[in-house]
Amino acid sequence: MRTPFRVVVSGRLRTFGYLVGLSAICLASRLPQLHSPNLLVDGDESVLGLMAKHVAQGKEFPIFFYGQHYALATVEAGAGALGFLISGVNATALKMSMLALWTLGVLLTFLALSKILDVRRGFWISAALVLNPAWAAWSMKAGGGYITSFTSTALLVWLLVQARERETILRWFVAGVLTAVIYLAQPLWLPGVLPIVFVVLASRRRISWAACYVAAAAATIALVKFATPAIVDTWGGPPIGNPDLLGSLSRVGRQIYVYLTGSYYLQWPIEPPGPATIAFAVVWSVVLPVLVLLQLYRLVTKRYCLASHVLFVAACSTLAAEWILLNARDARYLLPLAALLVPLAGIELLDFVDRRILPTSGALVITASMLALGAVSMREFSEFNYLWKNPPNRWTEARRLQQVLGYLKVNDVTRVFSMNGLLDSQLMFYSNEQVLARWTYPVSRYPAYSTTVDRALSSGEKVAIVGYTHASGAPGCSDIPICTGGLEGMIANPDSIFTVDGKYFVYVGADRELLRKLGFRFWD
Repeated sequence: MRTPFRVVVSGRLRTFGYLVGLSAICLASRLPQLHSPNLLVDGDESVLGLMAKHVAQGKEFPIFFYGQHYALATVEAGAGALGFLISGVNATALKMSMLALWTLGVLLTFLALSKILDVRRGFWISAALVLNPAWAAWSMKAGGGYITSFTSTALLVWLLVQARERETILRWFVAGVLTAVIYLAQPLWLPGVLPIVFVVLASRRRISWAACYVAAAAATIALVKFATPAIVDTWGGPPIGNPDLLGSLSRVGRQIYVYLTGSYYLQWPIEPPGPATIAFAVVWSVVLPVLVLLQLYRLVTKRYCLASHVLFVAACSTLAAEWILLNARDARYLLPLAALLVPLAGIELLDFVDRRILPTSGALVITASMLALGAVSMREFSEFNYLWKNPPNRWTEARRLQQVLGYLKVNDVTRVFSMNGLLDSQLMFYSNEQVLARWTYPVSRYPAYSTTVDRALSSGEKVAIVGYTHASGAPGCSDIPICTGGLEGMIANPDSIFTVDGKYFVYVGADRELLRKLGFRFWD
């Protein structure tokens, strides 16, 4: 029996309204960060920003993150390039481009949940994901593949939950390609993706579809790897394998908590997070063992729920893979978890309501409380800065960097040696490549940059040293020679070291001997 046309139109309008609402929540919840004096494109983001700039200029179309043969960056570089073409090359345009790509993933997650549950329930679960601190900063971070994996996974799941009667082998071909994209972008997403794919494939009982899926994934991976030119891999990533599984459990627990706060930079927690963010992380730290107990209860009482079981297995697979495969305890490696845990918790809460264990009003109070807590947490992230926090009466980070770049321009310096890793890429991004820089290692992520800087030094051009001051508050800067490298005691005129708001320093007129003393290496 066909559904009446009026009902179809009404349903689509309702879905569209929810899509618009979610998009508005995604943007509004990130405005505190976008308007914050702490807004800063970090070093890795600057590398992606430079890649996006090169795409926008038609200079090149990179496959992987510069300096790596992994972390597919095509999607994010393309999104950034589009943002630059619309708004120019700047930090806000890059952040907004990443937010748009992440928002697309949120909308696809909502559409997938709407197929499994209904549009109203799917909307509230998706809203809870948007306001989860785990993605507060990373939803706008051009970190090289993380947002690509998030959105590709959402697209894959949405594809798999489409009407079964319309399914063809083409759907599984596309699913295979999407799985390859996820793997190429961030392999740690696969442990959470494959259980979902396996369950759906097993329910179809079509060997040809499974074969097509595997072949499409393998062929796409092989094609991308084959088509990628050989590069000098300046960052091989974390070593594979955890030599101390049992001994690292406490660190895993700490890693999960830090991940839940969303307040970290690479492997360093940023302390302290805001009180609402801490409260949110504590609540979820309690929810996690409760979800485990609920799964055991379902098995013992035979109250099975396929969606709940699959999401739980996917979350456990993600945790187990990260624990076993990596000794590094970076919180970012757990980014796949939120998109699994939030729907899982939502499904269990709704099950309590459907079985009349919990009144609808109680579920509404819980949902409203978590959304309100998440909203306050989003406001707290206006103070998020991995270097230091900037009160409203202090300079913005962009202004400081522009002061550094302005001083270099006044002194006719366009080639710089950076004392701090990834500060070099920030200087190049914020100067729109008017200033080129390199770090202490002789080969940068984009070798042409370090070659150009070294050539300027060899030809007698005026070069400068740039870094953070000891009083800046940047990680490690209180310990000489991390930041200035003891530069003050190596030169006859320490008063010529120019500082910007007590955070950055610039020294113009460095020579090769001084640079070697500061730890810079050269090929010759």
